Amino acid sequence: MRKSFGAWVSWFVFLIALDFVVPFCVLKDIPKITGSFLFWVVWILVAIVSMFLIFLRWQEDKDENSEGKT
Repeated sequence: MRKSFGAWVSWFVFLIALDFVVPFCVLKDIPKITGSFLFWVVWILVAIVSMFLIFLRWQEDKDENSEGKT
């Protein structure tokens, strides 16, 4: 397993944890829900950009047996 894969998994676990902690713990005493919606809009943008970067750097691992050797 490559090092970058572990870093991306850690990043998305952090994003998921942040998705629950901020609206339900940090912003729970705010009477308006607009703070949560603003947070989720920013969170979604960060998640989309992160996934876009993963797709740009996506590379298939070359299998040594599939290079035409019989």
